[in-house]
Amino acid sequence: MFERFDLTKKTPDKVFLKDIEEMQKELGMLQRELRDKKIPVIILVEGWHASGITMVMNELIKLLDPRGFSLYSIGSPTDDERARPLLWRFWEQIPPRGRIALFARSWYSRSLAEIISGIGWKQGVKRSLSQINQFERQLADDGTIILKFFLHITKEEQKKRLEEREQNLLTSWMINKGDWDLHNQYESYLPVIEEYIEETDHSYAPWMIIEATDRNYTILKVFSAVIKILEKNLAVSDENARGKTVHYEITRPKKGEVRRKCLPAVTLGRHEYEQKLLACQEQVREIQYRLFKRKIPLIIVYEGWDAAGKGGNIMRLVRQMNPRGYDVIPISKPNDTENVYNYLWRFVHKYPKAGHITIFDRSWYGRVLVERVEGFCSETEWKRAYIEINEMEETYVENGGGIIKFWLEIDKDEQGRRFSQRQTDQLKKWKITDEDWRNREKWDLYELAVDEMLARTNTRAAPWTVVESNDKWYARLKTLQTVISYGEQIL
Repeated sequence: MFERFDLTKKTPDKVFLKDIEEMQKELGMLQRELRDKKIPVIILVEGWHASGITMVMNELIKLLDPRGFSLYSIGSPTDDERARPLLWRFWEQIPPRGRIALFARSWYSRSLAEIISGIGWKQGVKRSLSQINQFERQLADDGTIILKFFLHITKEEQKKRLEEREQNLLTSWMINKGDWDLHNQYESYLPVIEEYIEETDHSYAPWMIIEATDRNYTILKVFSAVIKILEKNLAVSDENARGKTVHYEITRPKKGEVRRKCLPAVTLGRHEYEQKLLACQEQVREIQYRLFKRKIPLIIVYEGWDAAGKGGNIMRLVRQMNPRGYDVIPISKPNDTENVYNYLWRFVHKYPKAGHITIFDRSWYGRVLVERVEGFCSETEWKRAYIEINEMEETYVENGGGIIKFWLEIDKDEQGRRFSQRQTDQLKKWKITDEDWRNREKWDLYELAVDEMLARTNTRAAPWTVVESNDKWYARLKTLQTVISYGEQIL
């Protein structure tokens, strides 16, 4: 692939100075239009060591309004980042709508670095490419413009630049043994980099190979490509049209995979319930310590009907757990900050680090439940969410995490009784709102949404557990026992 590019191309200074002045005006106008239309942009620059990544970024930011972009220079991950999946840190850095994120190196460099230091090449490359493609496609489907550049130079040119830096007192500190090791392995890395580029070159996130021998030529080619792609995207879309693309086929769900049941097979007396509850809570605490020791992160998702008992269930689950090792995240409608990001951003942001547990009281499934039924997102968006959610959960598990998903099921009559009880109980009155009653009027619509959600997102990596919750005591024990069983399987 790289042999097709002519690395002898040059641009005279006179031509460069004339063209760069025009590009500055064009980029300024494009940046303002992107801001006004609330379109996020990612520009990432990869390349060989000493190929000019820093130089390109320095020149690019000179042409942009600094109030409208963020620059990320990607190096080794922090301890906190190492305790989470590879792409977690990059989800943290995706741009909100209307801003530009510039990456001097990116998830590609980090992926290669982790593969080199960790698992084998074939297995690592295949997994990494799949996860990167999913990440970029999800962002693009949600309206993000993604531009990817690879700066290409020969091994001889790289050697020349490394030697020049070593001999310069101002830059000699930048060169170390690792740089020369990578240089000496140039031929070994070449086919791997080609595979990365070929397998992740898509219409929604295209690669552009830049001949980077001549500084002037490199800068102009990058900038002209940025302008051309941004103009093209702005010409064919507006704020309302973006984010409605689906880059895959939405399949119908399998019928009858998950059965919703509200009544348990057995009932318990208070004494038996309390005895079993305490025993289960002690076992859950032991599971927590074993997860911590083996540095396995665990996500527990609670979804269910209003008044199904999620809060009381979570309280019993964590009662004997070490509070330093878990977080409970109550999910409500997104705030103004969260609304300007991809809808998964606020959930990935809360991923547990290695050895910790995060419990979500409602979750990303709001996209295919409340947001779907209430019309808070488009039909394309909630339909697209099924595969995005499945991919997100599968990726999390592939990276060593565990996930348990509970659906708490009650029938309509039981919900009505609990609503009425809450209205007359001063200790529970705060739990009931006008919105709860309005949602109840749409019970049939929510039932359709729940059935489709369970059918489409009941995967091998992250299956659903339906909890028969008309009996609160039974429901609490079942969730505890499920956590214990899951923990014993993965430990």
